[in-house]
Amino acid sequence: MNDLPGPLEPTTTTTIGDLYAETFVPTGTPRGTVLVTHGYAEHCGRYREVAHVLVTAGWAVMTYDVRGHGHSPGPRGFIEKFEIYLRDLDMMIAAARKLAPAAAPFVLLGHSHGSLITLRALAGATPPHVTAAIVSSPYLALQMKVPSYLRVLAKVASRVAPKLRQPNNIKAEQLTHDKQMQAIHDADPLNFSTATTRWFTESTAAQQYVASHADRIDVPTTWLVGAADPNTDPSQAKRVAGKVTGATYHDLTGLLHEVFNEVERGKVFALLVKSLPST
Repeated sequence: MNDLPGPLEPTTTTTIGDLYAETFVPTGTPRGTVLVTHGYAEHCGRYREVAHVLVTAGWAVMTYDVRGHGHSPGPRGFIEKFEIYLRDLDMMIAAARKLAPAAAPFVLLGHSHGSLITLRALAGATPPHVTAAIVSSPYLALQMKVPSYLRVLAKVASRVAPKLRQPNNIKAEQLTHDKQMQAIHDADPLNFSTATTRWFTESTAAQQYVASHADRIDVPTTWLVGAADPNTDPSQAKRVAGKVTGATYHDLTGLLHEVFNEVERGKVFALLVKSLPST
């Protein structure tokens, strides 16, 4: 896939529960449905080109703004308990299932923190019933190691000041080599540049859970991982994927964190489409 399709306008925008969502529906009966969960400090509107790729392949797509992000409610980057993300995911799955026939395949697609939500749900005691999952640059560990004393301080702050904000140090040039995509990222008013102490401790606990219970995941998974990612740790992604039966791991040499926004994203889109279940 050499030609980049560009963003696709949603077929509809809606509110599900209290979360903002966008749907994209192909002409004719969809082959199946893909539910997209975006990364931290961004929003679902950044996945309209991904939606275009999937719709062109005949799939219905739903994207949504995770709680505390984009047009959805809640303090930016804050979550009281990670389980709230999981309940929200269940709610979105129920809504997205209506986009295609009941027997059609259903796929979860997550990026970064959205991949963490996806994997945490699939590794849980009562995982959602889906056909497959695709994760890109999953946030399973930071590339920069956090000293143990700072982790202790974060745990204390999470209890006494859970909404305390610190810079998240996300820089556009660390996300993609594409200069245009960097400029779009920085100009986007729905992106934000902080992280809360409670979110940090809750996401860290979720990472540890996934690492310990990855062998529970029993659906086919495809891993699209930027090997040059300076933010999330590709080596931890590879270790965790190695515990998942039947995982297909793509080590994307030279690509940074946002593989769907990279200069060479046409190759990633081709892998994405190839990883979808046959119908």
